[in-house]
Amino acid sequence: MTRRSLWASAWPLATGLFIVALLIRSWLAGYSLPYVEHIDEPAVIEVAIRMVRSGDLNPHTFRYPSLTYYLLAATTSLNLAWGLATGLYHSSQDLIFKNNGVTSLPSLFIWARTLTALLGAATVPALFLLGRRMFGLRVGLLAALLLLFTSYHVRHSHFITVDVATGLWVVLITLGAWEIAQRGAWRGYLLAGVALGLAAGTKYNAATVVLVIPSAHMLYWRGASLGRPLGRLAAAAVVALLVFFLTTPYALLDAPTFLRDLSFNAYHYNQAEQGDFRGRWPIADYAWFFWDESLYAPAVVALLGGLFPFARRYPTQSPVLFMASIPPLLLLMSYGTHFTRNLLPILPLFILLAAACGMTLVDLLARRLSQRATPALLALSCSALLLPHVYATYQHLDFWSRTHSMVREAELLRALPQGARIAAELPATLFGGAVAIYPVKRVTDQTLAWYRANGFRYLAVNDDLRTPEDRAAYAQLRDAATVVVALAPRRAAVQPGPSGAILDLGVDPAQLPFVRHKLRFGDQLELLGYELQPGELRARSTPLAGADIRTLSPGQPVQINLYWRGLQPMTNDYTLFVHVFNRNGERVAQRDVLLRAEDYPTSHWQTGELVIDRADLPLPNLPPGTYRLALGVYLAATGLPLPLVGPEPPPLTLEIH
Repeated sequence: MTRRSLWASAWPLATGLFIVALLIRSWLAGYSLPYVEHIDEPAVIEVAIRMVRSGDLNPHTFRYPSLTYYLLAATTSLNLAWGLATGLYHSSQDLIFKNNGVTSLPSLFIWARTLTALLGAATVPALFLLGRRMFGLRVGLLAALLLLFTSYHVRHSHFITVDVATGLWVVLITLGAWEIAQRGAWRGYLLAGVALGLAAGTKYNAATVVLVIPSAHMLYWRGASLGRPLGRLAAAAVVALLVFFLTTPYALLDAPTFLRDLSFNAYHYNQAEQGDFRGRWPIADYAWFFWDESLYAPAVVALLGGLFPFARRYPTQSPVLFMASIPPLLLLMSYGTHFTRNLLPILPLFILLAAACGMTLVDLLARRLSQRATPALLALSCSALLLPHVYATYQHLDFWSRTHSMVREAELLRALPQGARIAAELPATLFGGAVAIYPVKRVTDQTLAWYRANGFRYLAVNDDLRTPEDRAAYAQLRDAATVVVALAPRRAAVQPGPSGAILDLGVDPAQLPFVRHKLRFGDQLELLGYELQPGELRARSTPLAGADIRTLSPGQPVQINLYWRGLQPMTNDYTLFVHVFNRNGERVAQRDVLLRAEDYPTSHWQTGELVIDRADLPLPNLPPGTYRLALGVYLAATGLPLPLVGPEPPPLTLEIH
């Protein structure tokens, strides 16, 4: 069969593998958002955002090479154009630069994660083609299916990081190297050179795969004259360098920053305190990673058990695979700090090696069995290799399909009474127009007395924010409150996200410092009092600490907090009016607005619940004098006011000076 016919017969299957792989890897592109669970995602996407906003092609950071930054900048530009067309964004300034921990740009994160998913999915058919060319259809298909369902690869294909993308280039380097080892053709050198440049332009340490190219070169050209073959090898090196500097041009144009960040990387991988494990040559830790987290036990057993017969059976293929995978592994093991995700670029090659070794063992066993038993042996062996991956990927997708714990906490919070204020260690994007919910950096930044004096009833807690320094302060808040909801910790694996809680501090109007000013409106509502001071109009009711400052300058607005109590369940949403009268009884200013119109109108109020609302009032440029402030409540549909019941307090007055 010719090369063209081989490709013609392979491309439908390769396309199908890509589609299924992409579906699995993009299925949860929006998982956990607006929370960002992977610490590296903001660090990478923020560089692209800065580049798009400034138009500066220099990323000004080289802790990663620049190819990923440029791909993400292109993705960000497309997302920006789409957002401008749909009204999601008004300008590039809506692309918020800082997104640590929580993002206000979930749409952009989904687009950027989809880019990783595309590159991760493309690795599956690329591995299929590599395995098919090196070992035949059976091994190529098995390796592709193993990678398609490898949960570690699927998981990291959901992140805006560089590791999965680098794996695609490494597979293509090996494909080019096999072309060199088999035929010594120019296209093999060019493919290997281009892919090597792309790999080094995505992740620096992927450049160690370079050793497979001269190894493949020697496998084919051994005994040949040195002139022509060395020219091809040199051409591959030149192409790799050109591609690297095309994808990371400021390595030359901003060499001091480039060298500084390379030094940082050297420190990071040898001296830093982070990492999945530490110490040089941690062979047991790497072995456990392959056994328990990536290849799984059946594939590791197949790889180790079939390694020697595999090497004897494939004297050309085995050195190509070994030189592509072993030197990068040894480099990683020599570091002092180890991140298992650094194995992702070479993980597809180990999967191919496991598939080839496994099929070698099957063929050896098949010789001892009857021909009739061979298909059953093949099916059983493939199932034993695939099932752990399929099950682990199912578990991963099922787990991350569940609601993130902090999103769940926000949903539970919105279902609680919203009359009093709520402090939440949650992002404002989760609450829309819920003006009663105040996102805070840490609930421990204020004391229990402060919360109660300022009308806060609930505290929503994110345990990821707890530090050793504030645990005691948090314990005091928790012990003084009623725990409404307690979410399970991460180790329980109940849902994605940290543990947390909703605490009910209770609310006692007698402890609040507002000015008492009782007005009863029918048998529906009671105004308990107010806070008032000059100030600009606000987007929400903020504590005014019992203010009663009624002297203003001409044209100065008034900030007003009103403290209400519902006397019975209400089916109507009532409207508040605030009128200002001069000495002659003429109305000179007014404001009419639904009580808590944004998020909690009166039909939602619970009987006896304290409800805090703002009634800020803009004033015209009034002449100096004394003005009377009148409050009332009416039903907008009929215009009928609720009657005042009982004695009225002295009228409120404003002094304009």
